[in-house]
Amino acid sequence: MSENLSRLDRLRIVREWQAYQLGRTDRTIAELEEREATAARAARTLPPPAPDWKLSLQRAGGTSHADAVHTGDCGMGGKRTKPMTREQALRALTEDGITACAYCRPDRELGVL
Repeated sequence: MSENLSRLDRLRIVREWQAYQLGRTDRTIAELEEREATAARAARTLPPPAPDWKLSLQRAGGTSHADAVHTGDCGMGGKRTKPMTREQALRALTEDGITACAYCRPDRELGVL
């Protein structure tokens, strides 16, 4: 049957198949762009996770100094806080002599009494 088709007819068939494939590619690109946009919107709307521990900072004389260690969800630390790892919180309480918050008592959760 293909021997009966002219070269022009064959090229038209190839062009039709390529247009079909291009349409499929365009739809796939549009789907992936929508997924990425949805993921980006979701990432913007979710607040960053609260740290497990944080260090409140006090300003005095134009410099900041460490005030107290808090649990990540404690609101007594104020606005000037720095996130900490468990190891940093333990070191701050035991070696650096920084006090533990009297309200959230991170020393109890860390096992430092």
